[in-house]
Amino acid sequence: MKLVNIAKFKAKLGTYLDFVRKGEEVVVLDRKSPLAVLIPFRENKKYELVIEEALDNPLNLFKLKSQPSSNPYGSLKFLKEERRDL
Repeated sequence: MKLVNIAKFKAKLGTYLDFVRKGEEVVVLDRKSPLAVLIPFRENKKYELVIEEALDNPLNLFKLKSQPSSNPYGSLKFLKEERRDL
């Protein structure tokens, strides 16, 4: 099993798909927390597709109003620290 953060996964997608082709699982991490698992596709296995109804009309997203952040932290400082975790 391979563990990889999102940025590295995006940058080297082909490499991680090769691991999956060879039968390995790849766990994608978001700030050290598991986000997704890529597993090899199996022809004889039954996969279930689940489609869920939206909780709200997607067009209502256009009605959202943005508000200035009350975070005293500052956007740039936050982004720098977030990216340092990768």
